[in-house]
Formats: sequence, C-alpha cells, structure tokens
Amino acid sequence: MNTGNLIKTLFLLIIGMAAGFYFLNYEKVGQSLQVNAVPCHEPLTYRIGEIDPRFGVSENEILEAMNAAATLWSDASGREIALHSYEGQVIVNFEYDERQETVDGEMRFRERIESEQTRLNQLQAEYERKRDQFEARSDRYVELASETTQMISSFNSWVEERNRSGGITPEESDEYENRKASVERMQQRVLNERNELDRIAVQLNRDADRLNNIIEQNNRLVDQYNSEFTGVTRFTKATFQNRPDGGVITVNMFLHRNELTLILAHELGHALGLDHVSNPRSVMYSLMGAQELFPVVQLSQEDRDAIRDLCN
Repeated sequence: MNTGNLIKTLFLLIIGMAAGFYFLNYEKVGQSLQVNAVPCHEPLTYRIGEIDPRFGVSENEILEAMNAAATLWSDASGREIALHSYEGQVIVNFEYDERQETVDGEMRFRERIESEQTRLNQLQAEYERKRDQFEARSDRYVELASETTQMISSFNSWVEERNRSGGITPEESDEYENRKASVERMQQRVLNERNELDRIAVQLNRDADRLNNIIEQNNRLVDQYNSEFTGVTRFTKATFQNRPDGGVITVNMFLHRNELTLILAHELGHALGLDHVSNPRSVMYSLMGAQELFPVVQLSQEDRDAIRDLCN
C-alpha cells in the first residue's frame, strides 16, 4: 500500500564493547612467602591496615571478603588455618594508584554506555510500538479503500443501468442522492485516512532519523571505549611481601566484591606458604581470568590438594 510516504528502515547496528584481554597478575613473587614456621599448625592471623578512601570500600566490607578467603582455605584443609585478629601477623593494605584509577574510569565509561543503551532501548521499543500501530492502521486503510472502490463500482453500475433505461426516474432520485452521498462520504473518509497515515509516516521517519543518530553516537562511544580500555595489558593487581614479623598484602585494584575475594584468597594462599599451581581455573594460578567467581569464589582440586599437602 502506498500512502504517499514510505516508512524509513531503522538500522540498528549491532554493537558491543570488545572484551579486552587483560592478563592480570596477582603479585610479584620475591623471597620465600611462608610466614608460619610450621604451616597450618597454628592459625595465621591477619588484620586490616590502611585503606585509601578512593577505593570506596569500607573496612567491614574488606574484612568480610578476607574472612571469605580464609574460610576457603580452612574448609579445604579441614582446620582453621587463617583468622582475623586485631594484632594479626599479616596486614592487608589498600593502596590506590593509576591502576585502580584506570579501572574506575573504565567502569564509569561502561556505566555511561549502558545508560545510553537503556535509553536507546526505550526509544526503540516506543518506535516499534508506533510502527506496529501504523502498519495495522495501513492494513485497515487498504480494506477501507477496497470497500470504497467496490461501493463506487456498484454505484456507477447502477447509474449506467439507469441511463440505459432512459435515466433516473423521479421515484429513484432519492435513492440516487443517498447512494451518491454515501460514496462521497466514503471517498472523504479514505482521503482523510490517507492524509493521517502520511502525517504519521513523516513523524515515524523523523523518529527513525533520531534513533539512527543516537545509534551512531552510541557506536562512537563504544569505539572510544575500545580504543581506550581494550587490548592486551599485563599488570599487577596485588602483592604479598613476606616479613620476619609477618607479611603485608597490598591490593592496588579490583573490579567487584567477588574479584576482591579471589585476589585476597590468592595472596593469603601465598602467606600460608602456597606456590602457584598449573591449572588456570585455580585460585593459586599465576594469572586471573578463568577462575570460578560466580556465584562465589571456589577452589579447584589443585588448590585443595596444594593446601592439604602443605598442612599434612
């Protein structure tokens, strides 16, 4: 059906933030990492030290994550081998630097993109609702136009038949006027409906142009995100430093609570005396990425074997 204006196709580009490949170190390993002279025979104690407020995390939240990390190793070993103490041997510090600043900037950028995408989805849904209404109304217009065409054809046939019979008689004049008026009303109705459909089509085209502009803006945002935050990067998220009187875990960056628990579990493992293992899904693997994080952090079989070997 041609209503005078065709609806423009709305091209929604399939966009997605490229998943940057970050090879993330837990720590730089230097000297011997064992704190306890006799591993697991006495619980290793830890305490929360300095926390840079720019991390936006409280001491209680850190302690909860650290306790969760300690519980992983205690459960696997079958005994309590790490616990919190205000005089703890191992201090857990949070030092904010350019690494966490980069992560925070990335998270803000992602939130901006997600917010824009939500707005776009709402506009797209509204556009599609109006388009569906337009198409349904167009279908009804086609039916109305067909009905009007049939009425005109029937009226013309009736007039032609009367003309062949010598014209419309006085008795048929009222019928003629009534049928003629009905045809004219239907013709006007069809014309009005077509004009309304043309108006809606113009508005839909404007909406489509607006949406396509927003899509282009979102795509530029995604391109900017990809250029700034993706690629291959290797850097350290946390370190463990062994000291004669204990040790220091220093966290420099994390993305979310579960990742923080993973980082602390890894560093605590070193504090207990564990070395790296070969399974990429293990907490004690040297790089992050393949470990089980959701719904909770989990040890691999290699992790469990390592802590049991250490403690037995």
